[in-house]
Amino acid sequence: MGKDIHSRAAADNPYQAWIDTYAGEDFHEAVRGVIGVTDAAAEKASADVVARMHAAYRDATRLEYLFWQSAYDLQTWPV
Repeated sequence: MGKDIHSRAAADNPYQAWIDTYAGEDFHEAVRGVIGVTDAAAEKASADVVARMHAAYRDATRLEYLFWQSAYDLQTWPV
């Protein structure tokens, strides 16, 4: 996602520093590390814990989708 945003970002974007970080190799390396640690923890976890991990991932993914969809739809903050 970060690399795609980076390739299409407008010049003089006020979020350029964030975009650069999100698209950078350091960020991708950190993500790969977190995935590795999470996978290792899941291998040793009980079925209940794995189910809770899946639920947390599902909820986080939904929130991420809502974040990006609200930006795409140019929604304002509802609070």
